[in-house]
Amino acid sequence: MSFGVAKILLYAKVVRAQVLFMPGLLSLCAYLYAHRKYGAAWNAAFILVVASALLFNLAVNAISEYRDCRKGIDDMCSPGTRYRLASGIVPQRNVLSLGIVFFVAASLCGFAALIVGNPVLLIPGVAAASIAFFYSERPFELKYHALGEVCVFVVYAPLLFSSYILALTDGIFGVRDLLFSVPFGLLTTNVVLANNIRDYEFEKEKNNTLAIKYGLKFAYGLLFTTTHLAFLLLPLFVYVGILPLLSLAAFLAYPLIFVAASKTNSPKFVNVFGIMQVAFTLLICISLTGR
Repeated sequence: MSFGVAKILLYAKVVRAQVLFMPGLLSLCAYLYAHRKYGAAWNAAFILVVASALLFNLAVNAISEYRDCRKGIDDMCSPGTRYRLASGIVPQRNVLSLGIVFFVAASLCGFAALIVGNPVLLIPGVAAASIAFFYSERPFELKYHALGEVCVFVVYAPLLFSSYILALTDGIFGVRDLLFSVPFGLLTTNVVLANNIRDYEFEKEKNNTLAIKYGLKFAYGLLFTTTHLAFLLLPLFVYVGILPLLSLAAFLAYPLIFVAASKTNSPKFVNVFGIMQVAFTLLICISLTGR
């Protein structure tokens, strides 16, 4: 499996490497929060946890894409770059091999974080690794049993943020820290839910996502309810002291919910939720740098 620049870029598209920006941004948000609340500073354990999170993200994407093709969910008519995998332009076995390499590398980074950091990191680490592995693998195949969104929320809210904050604080983590993670978990999950809504017609006879199992009406209702909730939690967080008053600036991203509502039948529907997620997180990051 030889790689030139063009082939590396092709594989990067297939495993959706571009989405690494978001977990990277979330790691920055967690650091700024821990620095503001606990006076935490960068350390080796935190860097290793961030590396592990990014590698697990790539591993899940690669293995998931491989399984979708093997199950016949993705084919030559699939949206995005998936047709390249289904058509053989990108050999499916190569993508599976990359996924395994990423998974092993992520596990090694996580193990190293345990050595240089607090052993309590083992708890969220093992939980996240288990969900990542069984997301598309037997015997659970969680994403094929309408549990994909639940998995994403659990990983990107309590598990990811607890790992980051535990690494930064050498084992300190409280209920307020857990609450802090919720809006980010909701908005990340909504990108996945919006993607499954977009793919409803294409996959309804071949897959069992939340949108397919419970119907589009339920999926749309859940999507917009949780999006509103992510924003409406901000005043509460300011009131109880979890976030500074400046964090209310994140409401500048709120009008995007109305843009999304106007594009429910457009391919740009998913992109709006992605932009909203990034804008919300960036604005929270900026608010955490203030006094």
